[in-house]
Amino acid sequence: MRKLFIYLALSLIVMGCSKKEPLHIGSKDFTEQHILAEMIAQLLEYEKIPVKRSIPYGDTFSNLEAIKNGELDLYVEYNGTGLIMLGQPPISNGDKAFSEVKKLFKPLGLEWMDRLGFSNDYVLLMRRDRALSLKIHKISDLVKIQPNIRMAMEPEFLERPLDGLAALLRRYGLNHVVSSVVDNNKAVIYQALLDGKVDVTEGFSTEGRIEDFGLAVLEDDLAFFPVYEPSPLVRKDTLQRYPKLRSVLQQLAGLIDTTSMRQMNREVELEGQDYQMVAKEFLIKHQLIEKQLQSIKSDKLVLATGLLNELGGSISQGVRAIRKTFPGRRIKVLQTADPLQALIDGKARLGILSAESFFQMTDDVLPVQNQSVEAVGVIGTRMAHIVTRQDSPITTLKEIKKLGVGAQNSASDRTAKMVLTALGWRNRITLIHHDKLARQLDALNQQKLDGLFLMVPPGHEQLTMIMNQGRFKLLSLKAWQEGNHLIRYPFFRLARIPANTYEQQPELVETISTQMVLAGPTPVTEIIGDRGPATVISTNVQPLADPLTLQLNKALSTSEKLDPAIPAAEILTQRTKPLSNPINPSAIESLFNLLIILMIIFFFYLFLREEKPV
Repeated sequence: MRKLFIYLALSLIVMGCSKKEPLHIGSKDFTEQHILAEMIAQLLEYEKIPVKRSIPYGDTFSNLEAIKNGELDLYVEYNGTGLIMLGQPPISNGDKAFSEVKKLFKPLGLEWMDRLGFSNDYVLLMRRDRALSLKIHKISDLVKIQPNIRMAMEPEFLERPLDGLAALLRRYGLNHVVSSVVDNNKAVIYQALLDGKVDVTEGFSTEGRIEDFGLAVLEDDLAFFPVYEPSPLVRKDTLQRYPKLRSVLQQLAGLIDTTSMRQMNREVELEGQDYQMVAKEFLIKHQLIEKQLQSIKSDKLVLATGLLNELGGSISQGVRAIRKTFPGRRIKVLQTADPLQALIDGKARLGILSAESFFQMTDDVLPVQNQSVEAVGVIGTRMAHIVTRQDSPITTLKEIKKLGVGAQNSASDRTAKMVLTALGWRNRITLIHHDKLARQLDALNQQKLDGLFLMVPPGHEQLTMIMNQGRFKLLSLKAWQEGNHLIRYPFFRLARIPANTYEQQPELVETISTQMVLAGPTPVTEIIGDRGPATVISTNVQPLADPLTLQLNKALSTSEKLDPAIPAAEILTQRTKPLSNPINPSAIESLFNLLIILMIIFFFYLFLREEKPV
């Protein structure tokens, strides 16, 4: 009996000593790597393999050194990157690259598992409107940017020896690139591009921002960048320590395509979802783990925008500001002909509107302010563009008989009606509505329309494409400077479209502009109180609290203040009142202050007198 007890005790000690260390998973520091590493970690935990996470661990250099010296057991690497890190020339064929890295990494004690199914290649990106205006379609075309090409990138791209910046510049003969922004935070890099602080940035082909922000991907016309297909890179001794590991990882082989990866990246980067939840939902969807608890996503916050709002422009500015203010909330962009009505109906929490949306025409001389919505911050500017055919004899808006104004109640439609009414031309010009700009353009080409009236920012992508066809011209709106229009419609500001903003536009164009703003519903108490009558807004709409308004205003990152003609949230218009006016007080104030001082002195005297001993 005593021997049995001893054997049992020894067995327990041996079992305790042989307990395996957790499998240490690392990752690089960008969204895709976070998702893939977490996906593997959850899959291993489901198979009862203990896991230690270092998400993120560091850059490529850090992860590779860590797995070589045993600090990491596994991380996801790309075959193209693996070749570059070992000083090999880039390979664009995925199968060949994978075969080569498997062979080269074997002496290092590292094994490449099967590829996950997609390729995430390096790409160079530009704002689409700028690429169109400069006619840049491929990387070789960047020589057109003078005097310097401003570029944003991550530090790793700056340091990579064979597929980084220096090698890229040598291959393409670009000797005038300035590294304007270098930051590990992808959001900073994309914001610099969207704000026009840089001309071009490096990115990855699976990033959701490319599609959502409407960015142009430049063709790698010299096939400089290698293929980058991800695979789990694992230490051989780890595979021996966990015999089940190979078969578990095999479940992910070929499972993730480019579309799925881009969507997962988008959910994290643009909808604010947690990468752990996104990874879990993918595994559940493909029946690799069981759905133990109900997966609950955060409610969507809907942003209403016009049909002509651009993904890479005003929409991206609004989305970025909302993400900073409502971290973790999913954001849905609702592009509609009338974003104001979407706010009023409760279909959206916030909207991108321009100044004319805050006013409505009546039989009175002056337009009446719509009290149901209020501005919280500036996004940009829209300018009136009057487009006609180059061969048309029309030289002014007054000469147009049929005018395309976009969708009903759109910014273009509202502005055109106000302008024509003010100028007295409303009854002589027929307004034609189309939801699609392409249909209006076809009608203009077929001479079914004499002109188009568009309220868009200068350099608008679709308008740039139209003007670059060489068949159209812009008309000036000089008539607005006459009469009392600036007094009756103070939210329309005089402006000029700079010369050469578009092709076939060698001179500046006189026009009007409106401020484009992020807006939300006015608090009900303010509507009922001293702000007058208003369109009834849906009870489903939750007005913004003052702290959220201030955060949104700050997050829009613009130094421009709201136009005073636009109704703004009350918290943005409050001013701290001075407690008193110390300069040149009146005689009465001076006499009153003197009496107070004398009284204080008298009471102090009485106090001291009472303290004297008798």
